[in-house]
Amino acid sequence: MSLQLSSPMDSFRWYSGGFEQQTIFWICTSLGGMFGLSAVVLLSGVDAPYGRYNQASERQLKGTVLRTLSSCGISPKVAWILQECPTLIAACWCWATGSEECKTSLGNILSLFCFVAHYVNRTIIYPLRLNGSKPIPLPVMLMATSFCSANGFIQCRSLTRYLELSATSWTMGAGLFLWGLGVYINTEADSILRNLRKPGETGYKIPQGSMFEYVSGANFFGEIVEWTGYALTMGGALPGVTFALCTAFNIGPRAIAHHRWYLDKFKDAYPKSRKALIPYIL
Repeated sequence: MSLQLSSPMDSFRWYSGGFEQQTIFWICTSLGGMFGLSAVVLLSGVDAPYGRYNQASERQLKGTVLRTLSSCGISPKVAWILQECPTLIAACWCWATGSEECKTSLGNILSLFCFVAHYVNRTIIYPLRLNGSKPIPLPVMLMATSFCSANGFIQCRSLTRYLELSATSWTMGAGLFLWGLGVYINTEADSILRNLRKPGETGYKIPQGSMFEYVSGANFFGEIVEWTGYALTMGGALPGVTFALCTAFNIGPRAIAHHRWYLDKFKDAYPKSRKALIPYIL
């Protein structure tokens, strides 16, 4: 049976649609609310308990709950693969059960490609190239897995069954440009961070080059640009906008925390012209 496909703006009214559309709508609103609240908490001075904030000396300063969260560390390679793979599973399942109208729409295919290409990198390529990263606490990995499962479903199901996107719209063109720019910034920043230390070296160094000349969180800035572009390729549909906002709410505060950490650790040696997340602004 042929489905009545929605325009991007119609997705904001899926609360009155069929069961699956309502499920997508309420997952979107729930994720937006939870990540918005977490941004407020993180901006209040609480650091996410992983990476440089999960060291033994740092854990001693935390409360009981955060110490417990930080106590069980998972290998970063294993954690990244396990927590990100639900997105690719969702993409395969949604494509296999999707409507022909969506699966033959060039606009839908282009938008879905942006999503899947990112997670092929994050699930397979990025983890295998990691070196010297700190363990990821089990609860953090499980929370990331839950998000990737829910987000993978709402993005891929929307694009393979319910949305109708135009490949020739201005939002598609602008979105693909921003997405590509974000991918470039993000992957280049990851490469710089990965190669900061020579074999055998320990400790932290000041990242240099590319967008790190302007912001402390160049990798975070790139990912926010990337998912803003993706949301545009979806024409501003609710699932895409939700993902872009959740990304900003999650890693924006982390970029600000990194910036404070760098200033505190390196003091006068750290470039004073650098901002935390947005060049020249924030």
